Amino acid sequence: MNIAPEVLQNPATGIAGLAQAQPANATGNNKLDQDSFLRLMTTQLKFQDPFDPLDNQAMVAQLAQFSSVAGISEMKQSLSEIASILGNNRLSDAKEWIGHSILVPGNISVADKNGQYSGEFELENATDNLSIDLLNEAGEIVMFVELGQQEAGPVEFNFDSKNENGEPLDQGRLRVRVNGGSISNLATWVPVASVKTSEANGPPILVTPIGNVFPAEALKVG
Repeated sequence: MNIAPEVLQNPATGIAGLAQAQPANATGNNKLDQDSFLRLMTTQLKFQDPFDPLDNQAMVAQLAQFSSVAGISEMKQSLSEIASILGNNRLSDAKEWIGHSILVPGNISVADKNGQYSGEFELENATDNLSIDLLNEAGEIVMFVELGQQEAGPVEFNFDSKNENGEPLDQGRLRVRVNGGSISNLATWVPVASVKTSEANGPPILVTPIGNVFPAEALKVG
């Protein structure tokens, strides 16, 4: 069966002979991968005008270019995955956190190697009688400080815990209670004891006296 040249060369078909093969309601995913490109090229060869054949060199060059682009795309994806793994999961980098303290959101404070309980918060309004208590698990006040009049803004606190000989004293986990003002963004400094891996190639986990913390949760590093 011969195909009329005027049908093959009709610009309304876009690619020779393909318009009549597509139903009016045809849909696609608008994605041209390498397999689709090869099918398209084969169709072009099949329905090309015998009096005006497609240029072989041009088609080979086009195929080579498509393969190069596809290869670069795959390589970029692979490099992105590798970068993600190296950026989030390298224990060699995370181990540098050991021995340092990190500022994390919460109201539980622990002593560092010097026996200091530290943290900070945002005072939302000015006050005349701001005070801070540190309470043990029984709800008893272990340490407190009277700050008195304070303007709105960031407030830092630091309790120095020592024994009778002036040596650092670890009194365990203490709860921070702020009195006399409305506060937000309460956070405390906690030391990083060790680092461990997480499941499913997730980021490393920082082990602290108040529990496990992801590096992304740390507000500051000291």
